[in-house]
Amino acid sequence: MQRFDLIVVDGYNLLHRSPEALERLESDPLSARQRLLRQVETVVPERADRMMVVFDGRSAGIDPAMTSERVEVRFAPGNLTADSVIERFVCAYANPERLLVATSDRAERDVVLGAGADVVSATEFLDWCATARNRAAASRRPPSAPPPRLGDFFPND
Repeated sequence: MQRFDLIVVDGYNLLHRSPEALERLESDPLSARQRLLRQVETVVPERADRMMVVFDGRSAGIDPAMTSERVEVRFAPGNLTADSVIERFVCAYANPERLLVATSDRAERDVVLGAGADVVSATEFLDWCATARNRAAASRRPPSAPPPRLGDFFPND
């Protein structure tokens, strides 16, 4: 499994493919974004050093309330889309082959692939995240009892 310097996520593109997060989007956008971040952050240790999630529709910059040690949350400035921010970032990155972009937007995929980055669809990325969460949960479970031995059923002679 290839590791990357950074995973760059098109936030709303991913959110619209996550039933868990999407159900909250209309009534509580902040909660929807937070739910999405909880879904995706478990994949970071397996696939990359860090992750940057870029959303549309807010003043530009990092959102310190949603940013964690592994995941940086950014908002595109009002005059740009998240797609444009991601495309510009990838094109300016010194080693774009060390980036993975998670998006299902065809035009964005074409630009970042052309710049040398790897791309994964939003659906496939969410599947990776679910697998990582399942592995993490399994590693936290206490070990099961060893199977019984034949001697456990018969008294010692």
